[in-house]
Amino acid sequence: MLEFIGYSLKIGNKELIKNLNIKFRDSVISHLGGSNGVGKSCFAKSCINILDYEGEIKASSEPVVIGSYSNVPSDLRLNNLYVFLKSKYENKYVEWLFFMLGLDTIPKSFRIKNMSDGQKQKMKLLTFLASKPRVIILDEFTNAIDKKSTLDIYDFLIKYVEQEGVTCVNISHNLSDIEHMSGRYYYMEEKTIKEVDSKEEIIKTYIRGGR
Repeated sequence: MLEFIGYSLKIGNKELIKNLNIKFRDSVISHLGGSNGVGKSCFAKSCINILDYEGEIKASSEPVVIGSYSNVPSDLRLNNLYVFLKSKYENKYVEWLFFMLGLDTIPKSFRIKNMSDGQKQKMKLLTFLASKPRVIILDEFTNAIDKKSTLDIYDFLIKYVEQEGVTCVNISHNLSDIEHMSGRYYYMEEKTIKEVDSKEEIIKTYIRGGR
């Protein structure tokens, strides 16, 4: 569960969100759209206290944000990270994530910096999900990765969110995310976030550039 009560967000003198009251549900992917510059990434960062906000955020556990600014040490080899995560977190769970993400097809001697962008995103998922977070926020996670990796990640997220019963907010302007992953749909504009009735409606909203 991820709930915002009387939540407001301001960056400098710019008010991005004012008095928001909304709740994102468990076991479903909540897609959050909005035009460029509206403040979607700032919204995500405020959920992990990188940016200050007013009001209250209630969550099932400490939210985890996975985006371009979420880093995994690039000099590590796949096997080094895998062994470390198994030693720190639940061994069987990390193994399950590893195989669910298809990381067993990558040579374990590979350094992360030499992987494709799609493989690096899978490594981020392995790393940030190993601790079993109950609230996950993806920030433009599928941008600029190859089609096969994107489809693999879609398949993984659909199964993961449903099976683990987590709250997942997917911040994205990639319409492919919406096409391939069912869920609930939200749009950020005019200093608030509102639910959109259907997949078709949010796609039309993007095409129009707003509601």
